[in-house]
Amino acid sequence: MLTYRVHIYTCAMAVTAEATRFALSLSDCVTTLQAEANSRVINAEDLSELKSMAVSLRTKVDNLSEALSAEGCQEMISQTNLMRHLHFIDYWLDKKSPDRCMQDPVDIASHDLPSVLELFEEWYELQSPTDSMLNSRLEPHVSSGQLNAAIREAWPLFKTRMVEAFGLEAGIDGDKLVGKLFGNNGATAELLPGHEREGYLNLFKGLYALSRNPVAHNDTPVNPEKIGAVLALINSALVRIDSVRLAGVSKSGDLQI
Repeated sequence: MLTYRVHIYTCAMAVTAEATRFALSLSDCVTTLQAEANSRVINAEDLSELKSMAVSLRTKVDNLSEALSAEGCQEMISQTNLMRHLHFIDYWLDKKSPDRCMQDPVDIASHDLPSVLELFEEWYELQSPTDSMLNSRLEPHVSSGQLNAAIREAWPLFKTRMVEAFGLEAGIDGDKLVGKLFGNNGATAELLPGHEREGYLNLFKGLYALSRNPVAHNDTPVNPEKIGAVLALINSALVRIDSVRLAGVSKSGDLQI
């Protein structure tokens, strides 16, 4: 689910960026027209450029609409004025009156997209289990598009949670942490079946090598799909480990965390 959330926010930010760019171009064009005392008619070249930007904005909205394909998400855009504003942009550009649609891209960026994302968040909270601490810590980074910051936040959180949950030494990390958690005599030996521990052992060794180590030491390029997948796997592991650990605590009557 975190992967899907990252994808939705990536599409939404693309719409916001395009709407903002279009609003600035509209403002510049209208200001120029108003400054020209002898002409209030937009020239064909400027009009064509604005129409191309309007098409680009609509394409970004279509991408977001396509991304909102999960059950319960399809009608989110129609519950806002986003499509109405796109219609008025096209209408007034066809009338060669860019001044009449100056507010529409502003409203798309400042009102419509936040409303879509608010509806999405309400839906998201009702979906498959997410780790509440991970979700709350990463939400500011994900919603602002700072995906490298999100993955950098996720790994220390995972390490600290595991160390505190199983009473491991504070300085342990990386392959040593993975071994202490999922090895033959690891902390989860009595909680997870052998094949599952082996799966987590291999998975997290790979994730540390391919995801955690590069972002910890380098300014790596953002790859939303890769980062979303890693965040989803970390979330899944935290949810799974907490569920079996707390189930074991409940059976033993020992409330140690």
